[in-house]
Amino acid sequence: MIRSFIKDSAIYAIPSIVSRGLAVILIPLYTRVLTPADFGSFDLFIAFASLVNLTVALEVSQGVARFYSTENDVERRVVYASSAFWFTAFCYAIFLIVSLIANKELSRLIMGRDGVETSFQIGVIYIFINGLFYLIQNQFRWELRSRHYAVVSMSVTIVTALLSVFFTYVLGWGLYGLLLGMAGGVLIGCIYGLWYLKNSFRFQFQWLRLKEMLTFSAPLVPSGIAVFITLYIDRLMINHFLSVDEVGLFGIGYRFASMVGLVMVGFQGALTPLIFSNYQDEQTPRQLAVIFRGFIVFSLLIFLSLSLFASEILYLMTTPAYYQAASIVIFLTPAILLSNMYIFAPGIGIAKKTYLIFYINIGGAILNVALNWVLIPKFGISGAAIATLLSYAGVFFAYMQLSQKLYFVPHQWRPIFFAVVISGLLAYWIPKLEMSFSVGIILKLLAIVLVCLFFVLVGLVKISELRQVRTSITKRFFA
Repeated sequence: MIRSFIKDSAIYAIPSIVSRGLAVILIPLYTRVLTPADFGSFDLFIAFASLVNLTVALEVSQGVARFYSTENDVERRVVYASSAFWFTAFCYAIFLIVSLIANKELSRLIMGRDGVETSFQIGVIYIFINGLFYLIQNQFRWELRSRHYAVVSMSVTIVTALLSVFFTYVLGWGLYGLLLGMAGGVLIGCIYGLWYLKNSFRFQFQWLRLKEMLTFSAPLVPSGIAVFITLYIDRLMINHFLSVDEVGLFGIGYRFASMVGLVMVGFQGALTPLIFSNYQDEQTPRQLAVIFRGFIVFSLLIFLSLSLFASEILYLMTTPAYYQAASIVIFLTPAILLSNMYIFAPGIGIAKKTYLIFYINIGGAILNVALNWVLIPKFGISGAAIATLLSYAGVFFAYMQLSQKLYFVPHQWRPIFFAVVISGLLAYWIPKLEMSFSVGIILKLLAIVLVCLFFVLVGLVKISELRQVRTSITKRFFA
């Protein structure tokens, strides 16, 4: 499992690196073309798109993941995939028609201001196409076709970036151009995916198979709504208490912190299908613990780097209107990690007790709403970032606690705890020191090196594992 995970996670990570790399490269361009208010409206629309993605098709893709991976009959696999595809297409078509009819009212409600009706129309077309693309992209994962997953993901990323730059910067279409570029990108992804999955998606539909998948996935919808609240209530409340401009500042900080997702997507793309395929193997829990330790190491190093150098990077990449976003990176980076770390708590999915996910996420949503309500009026966007971090941490700990009871994994919590505490203290304390630019850079780099040594000292990274990696690299490239 570990060998397959390393191979597949590397492949899954490639499109993420390209995607987030392009996102970072394009930040200087977008911050010079789009105002904070434009970014705020865009973030509010993306929140709406995420809610649609969680609810309209009843999370049927998760049902495909559960039943397709364990089904041995080839023809029945096709029926599962095809039934899910046609059900998804029907649901999103209904959504598109209703949204276009109610365009004027919905655009003002969702995007926070008047005058964005055309952008909203293009946006809902993007949501329709992206809903199909989400199912298609995940189908490559469930079939363990990681290379095709990487190709389609990279194609969408590159085409989206090129079209968005052309429409937004060259033609000067602003927010409208950005959404149009996104729609064009996912359209290319759908065409590619449907061609290479033509043997998986056919003109077949069985209500019985769909009912099986929806019985598994439908309970995830209320949970998904709770997840949506946890993920996006900060932007909605910032818009309520502050302004759409502040939503834009928060969005820039969130995008910058999202670079930590480079370490997440490789793990996320490869791990879930491997766990469902191998969970009955007695070696899987031990191997999952090793993978989790590796994830913690990479995550903490990226978190520390982003937090220490946030001000310098934003100074180089944005305009003065966005510099304030640097203050929230230290909170949003671990929050983004925690929001995706449920993949390391597979017990609930394995036991098919998905109703527990609903209770966990409802609790997280309530906590997030309460914290944002209290902290935003007092601390502004920093209060929103702190609320996001605390609520995501609570959700992850609940996931892990219940998962360990249902499918125990021998994690080594002591070194993980010490590593998290030391990294967090350095990330918070060092940027507050008054020092020259050159001294600050040296001190921050030194802190990263010392943290690496500390990981070895507390046993988060084992010398024997480093030797095995060195031996493998030597045999692979120098033998």
